[in-house]
Amino acid sequence: MGIITISGEVGSQRNALAQEICARGRLELVDRHTLMEAVQGLVDLSRDEHQLLAEQGPAMLDLSSRRRRVFTALLELVMLQYAQTGQAVVVGRGANFLLRLVPGVLRVRTVAPLDLRAQRLAAEQNMDLERARQLATVVDQQRRTYVAHLFGADWASPLNYDLVLNMGRLSLEQAALTVLDLASHDDFEPSAESRRLIEGLVLAARARRHLVEELDIHALEIDAVDGVLSLAGYVASYEEAKRARALAEEVQGVERVESAIEVSPTLMKFLP
Repeated sequence: MGIITISGEVGSQRNALAQEICARGRLELVDRHTLMEAVQGLVDLSRDEHQLLAEQGPAMLDLSSRRRRVFTALLELVMLQYAQTGQAVVVGRGANFLLRLVPGVLRVRTVAPLDLRAQRLAAEQNMDLERARQLATVVDQQRRTYVAHLFGADWASPLNYDLVLNMGRLSLEQAALTVLDLASHDDFEPSAESRRLIEGLVLAARARRHLVEELDIHALEIDAVDGVLSLAGYVASYEEAKRARALAEEVQGVERVESAIEVSPTLMKFLP
């Protein structure tokens, strides 16, 4: 059994299902609380960063702040390092899209009727039903927009998942057993290829964090395959383009850097 990602609508018991799967399958849970503990001491969390951890609020949609880009890069790195263990359930944060090219990852989505989700949310948050219905709708739209912005994909499309569970009809036990049964198939076992690809993702995330911490770089894209790092993005000067390459070469595990970093002070004003 390998990596399971779980995405879901607000109030569709996504988090509770992840906990049930981990308890029954003896897997490691990687959720908001795991990530918060992991970054504790590394950064002083602002209100916006708490919102990013909670996957809600305007912070999800505004990556123009350099500090926010640094924090997002840190979260990505921590999440991927947990996934690298090969025995984890990763909740939210676009993990199914981040790991979309890795074979053997089981991508699960939870859904439920809006009225039922609103009832659950109202009970959990002690709010009135109409307010809960509005909140569920708004946060779902924010998550959809965030995923479209970062990955160019439709968060809600069933085609982006291996299994979609209607938690308006299934109990947590039924859903967890269904996921674990599917995850036990050979197709979802870790392989040498999946480990190699995740290793590349971790290396790319390590480089991303290093670059955004040290340099004001926009629209940064990094790929890593067998120690070869490919960079693309925009900086304000040729000196910064040279520094981007030098910073990437400093990252442990990088054997060679291929840089397509462009100099464009104008574009930097418009790109995240």
